[in-house]
Amino acid sequence: MPDVAIIGSGSAGTLAAWRLRQLLGPEAGIVVFEREPAVGGRAHHIQFAGEQIELGGTLIHTDNRRLIDLAAAVGVELTERRTGPPAGDGSLLLWDGREAVFQAPLDGLRLPLALIRQYGPFNLLKLRTLAKQAKAAWNSVYGLQDQGSVFETPQALIAAAGLAPYIQESLAELAKGRGIRGHLIDHFATGVLRDMYNQTSDVIALAGLVGLAGAGLAGGKLVAAPSGNSALLAAALERSGAELLLGSRVDGIVPDAVKVSVSGPGLTPRSFDAAVIAAPLELAGIAVEGPDGPVTTDVGRRFQEVHVTVVAGEVNPAFFGLRAVPGDILTTDSPQAQFKAFGQTGHSRSLGVPIWKFFSAEPVGEELLERVFVEVKAVHRHLWQAYPVLEPAPELLAFRLAPGVYQVNGFESVVSTLETEGAVGWSVADLVARDLRARQPGA
Repeated sequence: MPDVAIIGSGSAGTLAAWRLRQLLGPEAGIVVFEREPAVGGRAHHIQFAGEQIELGGTLIHTDNRRLIDLAAAVGVELTERRTGPPAGDGSLLLWDGREAVFQAPLDGLRLPLALIRQYGPFNLLKLRTLAKQAKAAWNSVYGLQDQGSVFETPQALIAAAGLAPYIQESLAELAKGRGIRGHLIDHFATGVLRDMYNQTSDVIALAGLVGLAGAGLAGGKLVAAPSGNSALLAAALERSGAELLLGSRVDGIVPDAVKVSVSGPGLTPRSFDAAVIAAPLELAGIAVEGPDGPVTTDVGRRFQEVHVTVVAGEVNPAFFGLRAVPGDILTTDSPQAQFKAFGQTGHSRSLGVPIWKFFSAEPVGEELLERVFVEVKAVHRHLWQAYPVLEPAPELLAFRLAPGVYQVNGFESVVSTLETEGAVGWSVADLVARDLRARQPGA
């Protein structure tokens, strides 16, 4: 039976392990190396003000087939997001750092009507059509996987799924070419994407449309695991029977004619039949030595730095020029906007105040906190390299880096969500299993 190493326990690594168990059977060895002390990668939560708060990987869309099916298989119930007693008025505010440019109730009917009134019915219809078309193209990936299609490169997957039209230009360029006029893109779409990716409508079109689909423009709703989405991934790894090694950093992978050696600080070197890197190559710090020398794992991809600031306290609505606090605040790409997004993420029962979360490109300082809040009882700050800078026409590495060595996260240059990473992890597992079968005697 083959032994496979997986480096990274986020969505990509977890779905790769899950799929490999299906393909290789119960006797195969699957070892997951995770350098952090907990499973989940960017699906990460903390204990804050007596409550569990998600810092990243917060939501799953009901069209996310791989994660929805995984939750059902491991018995993890997914529910709509609950943040405790609402502190705001239930509205969505789009703010330019000085004043509101759009505000509407956050519900399934009144929000679209407000968008139509402000940005025009045909603009919204065209954008919704684009989001639905991109969602349908992405959903075809599942059908291809179910039919047994195996892809050696991201480009092959993109071409087979009909995703190529959404890869070569930005969302703003695609929208302009489809006749979407006015401020719908630089207001609403940019606000959504600053919240989701800390970037603007200049992101690659597929990532932008996936973000807008998640915001409700293509139907469905958003759910999450009540115990945290990392708990879903942990449950799946346990059910898969994979050996999980937490606090284990891999920094070297060397394939030879038969095996793949995996090593790292404090690790006993081990040999496997294959190794899958399910973490961003630029951030993982793993040197891959191929038969002809070092393997290129850095294509110059930049990552978006995201500051997450969690605050337990009472908001001052006058900061936004309002009498009541909105439920969620998105921002335009304006130099006056000192953060990307802001909204309620929970309620502290022990402190008796709401819990809020900022996303920003720069640290949220004490001066801004004093202006936004009338009372602050607790603050937590977290910094991470959350997403690639999602630029059109990215350079994409093949899924197979060297004989027996594979990578998943290169596809993240095209679109970056828990679901897309997991689905590509699934595809890479299909490739690994095919290659292993081909090496069997008599194959």
